[in-house]
Amino acid sequence: MARLTSAFGREAYQRLQRSTVALIGAGGTGSAAIPILARAGVGRLIIIDSDHASESNLERLHGSTPADVANRVPKVTIAKRSVAEYAPGTVVEAINGRLPQPEVLDAVLQADVLMGCTDQHSSRMAVADIATRYLIPAVDCGGLIEGRDGIVTGQLVQIVRFLAADPCPRCRGMISATRVMQEMLPVVERLAPADQAALAAARGERPDPILTAVPQIDTVGYITTTAGTLAAGFVIGWLTGRFSPTFERLQLDLVSDCLGAVDRPQRPRPGCSCTTTRGYADQAADAAPFQPPDHWPAPVQL
Repeated sequence: MARLTSAFGREAYQRLQRSTVALIGAGGTGSAAIPILARAGVGRLIIIDSDHASESNLERLHGSTPADVANRVPKVTIAKRSVAEYAPGTVVEAINGRLPQPEVLDAVLQADVLMGCTDQHSSRMAVADIATRYLIPAVDCGGLIEGRDGIVTGQLVQIVRFLAADPCPRCRGMISATRVMQEMLPVVERLAPADQAALAAARGERPDPILTAVPQIDTVGYITTTAGTLAAGFVIGWLTGRFSPTFERLQLDLVSDCLGAVDRPQRPRPGCSCTTTRGYADQAADAAPFQPPDHWPAPVQL
């Protein structure tokens, strides 16, 4: 810890030891953020994820092995195992579950800072809702690759700040209602692109399978690692009181000049619940963006 205390001071390190960070998602971005936080001395991590290791995410899932894929090991199990190896002093509460399940919400509300580390629109809404109603500062991170004619044209990293007074993801145009609906369905009921297109046409929407099917987010390990570690750095700044995210919605293009860094300040939409439920906590439970579907498995604490 000599380098960290030299840069930020002994008091900052002590603050980290007393702090709790909740991470929603232990995949590509989450698994990159976890070691940054644990090695910096964060005293407690609450890690939430409902998925297991798979062949498709082995390339970017820090701490995972081919055996984890073969055995369908939960991502939270991998995270807890890894932290025990390199930061045994950090307490890890690992829950195989999803927000906003009541048991998961109760655990997350113990955190000083919340990190959103999934590519799910429903999860992003739940994270922002907690920031608004419970006044817990949050940061959401992600990344993707853009291309045309076989050439990579963009390698994008996005970090979004959610404070109580910041606009929610719906106000910022970050949410697809169709995508949220699909995420709420059981996996076996998620329709093929052709079926999605037929339903869209019946609703009077553009019957384009690319728009209506759950999209595959194209990304690779170094992009998700960059997003997760940068976001973890801002969390450390918050916790130590040494610096804060001065941006609202930071977007970086790793193949542009000067990283193509831009901030996108946005304003809440008139009448959105995010402007009327600040600090209302459980009293505004009816304003939550959605309720956990009955088919979601009950959370399991490991």
